[in-house]
Amino acid sequence: MATNMIAKISVGIKRDNMPLLDLPFDDSQCNGSRTSSSAVQFEQPPLTTTSNGTCSHDNGTHLRAKLRFFLMSPCWKWHLKRQCPWKAWFQFIKIIILTTQLILFGIERQSHVVFISESNITFHHLFIRGWSSADETLPYPRASGDFAVYTNQDFIDSINYAVHRFNNLTNISLGLFDYHDHATQKSYSSDSDSRERYINLCLDRFKTCRIDPTSHTYILDSETENNCSTLNTTNNFKIEEYLLNVHNETINYCGLNSLTLEFAIHAIQLKNQKLFSLPDCYHFSVKITFDNNARTGKIRQHLNSQAQFRTCNRKLIHQDSDFTLTRRNLLIVLDCVVLLITIISFILCIRSLWFGHRLCREVCLYYCIERTNEKPLTWSELQIFYSYWYFLMIITDLMVIPGTIIKIGILFKVTDDYNAAGLLLGLSSLLSWICILRYLSFFRKYNLLFVTISTSLPLILRFLLCALIIYCGYMFCGWIVLGPYHTKFRTISTTFETLFGLINGDDMYSTYANLETESIYIWVFSEIYLYSFICLFIYVVSSLVIALIIDGYDTVKRYYIDGFPKSRLQQFSEENAPQWSGLNNWQDLTTAIGARSVCFPCCSKTPQNLTDMITADAHLMQNVNTFS
Repeated sequence: MATNMIAKISVGIKRDNMPLLDLPFDDSQCNGSRTSSSAVQFEQPPLTTTSNGTCSHDNGTHLRAKLRFFLMSPCWKWHLKRQCPWKAWFQFIKIIILTTQLILFGIERQSHVVFISESNITFHHLFIRGWSSADETLPYPRASGDFAVYTNQDFIDSINYAVHRFNNLTNISLGLFDYHDHATQKSYSSDSDSRERYINLCLDRFKTCRIDPTSHTYILDSETENNCSTLNTTNNFKIEEYLLNVHNETINYCGLNSLTLEFAIHAIQLKNQKLFSLPDCYHFSVKITFDNNARTGKIRQHLNSQAQFRTCNRKLIHQDSDFTLTRRNLLIVLDCVVLLITIISFILCIRSLWFGHRLCREVCLYYCIERTNEKPLTWSELQIFYSYWYFLMIITDLMVIPGTIIKIGILFKVTDDYNAAGLLLGLSSLLSWICILRYLSFFRKYNLLFVTISTSLPLILRFLLCALIIYCGYMFCGWIVLGPYHTKFRTISTTFETLFGLINGDDMYSTYANLETESIYIWVFSEIYLYSFICLFIYVVSSLVIALIIDGYDTVKRYYIDGFPKSRLQQFSEENAPQWSGLNNWQDLTTAIGARSVCFPCCSKTPQNLTDMITADAHLMQNVNTFS
């Protein structure tokens, strides 16, 4: 009997194209008479014949069978319909293609980032007076202090140095740099020495500032002005003479907020004749800033450069560029395939959510009409119809599509927004790999892990909310008290990061040792503050989080032995459901099964539990192909 039924399912029963009932119920097919009821939107069940030969429509039985099928594990659904899990394999293929795209993009971006970064270092050595490799250190721990000037002559010499070096850029630089040409057309033989070299000089200052430190007197007009002028550099340029002769003014350090030098540099990146790669052309906007806002006698100096793509006037000699262009075309084809797969994945996820939403409406309507004596279903009970995995996949697809479009624009040199493309593709890759966990949960041992996390997560979030309140108290206290004396507590953001690092045992000694104060009160406070924070969050908070996870694990283990608690919808779906040997309850059909059964349900032997279920639940077996 069971074998015949399984064979019947494997052949496949034609899906009944039954629409949702939007009209009064029609029972004329049974007895020739029409009876009307209120308009309902249940999916019309197939006709069933009673023992006396009359026809009947049992909406409740059909809805419960449909809900039982919906609550089944995907593994059991695949076995029941004897079909390959092509949606799961489609997601695996999508992840592989997305990862391939990401790796190729990362390799391409690496060359771009290295060129931009090293060009920026080169500009520091070319235009910053006194710059050395010792200044090219990470922000923390710093090997040296801020790069700054402290005397009037050093300030003047630094400005003149940058202007003179820019004027002789093509003669002194080892890089493929040149000046920005304002001409509309440029030949390969154009002489860089004949071009004009423009620098934009800007002075940001107070309109009026006069001080007398002896008597602590000042006259200040706090309104600021930003005067900019364009100068054509020469080898004998001097900033004092330029300001005096052209603007009839001198540098007033009292009113000076900042002085900036801005200029443009063009560059070409030759990629060492690397296969598949053509040279790239860049436009660098370089800005040198002398910052005097603090007015401490220390004028900080820093350089910043921004790069943008420019169209190259390409002329290759003895070079087969067809291979390179073919490579670009192949990357574009790969990106188009990614777009196609992502759109299909997006449609499939929306389709699955729509099926769940449609069943949710049917269940809610049934409860409103047939179970008026029971309280309405809550949102937490209805969340089972809307899988968060589908929402995660949709978010992934919505990130892949714009990220891939930007990547195609980079290949065509239309844009150079590597950061936006990298952010979107990187986040989409992260979410795609997280989505693999959904399929791992189909295996029994891994499913235990995910059920433990879902059970413990609400308690952990509530506990962490309380811990966050204490954390914020420590953060603001440390910032206001230790900030003036400790570089790690100088700002709110660095204080937050420092405390989080202490929880993980990061760099504790330097946090204790770098306190710069001679006050015994501040030192005692810092010791009590740091010791109490570390003891509280490492030994108490962290241990309690682990205890909550262990408690959730023990609870889930008891569920696996005694059975999981059933929701109202699960209890409703099991009403009048047949019982069979081998299963304690319907919950057994919602758990994971063996690895071979998960991966190859269409080829592996049907589990005995499912065979018993097919034998006993005739209504579900007869209508399985009408369920989505």
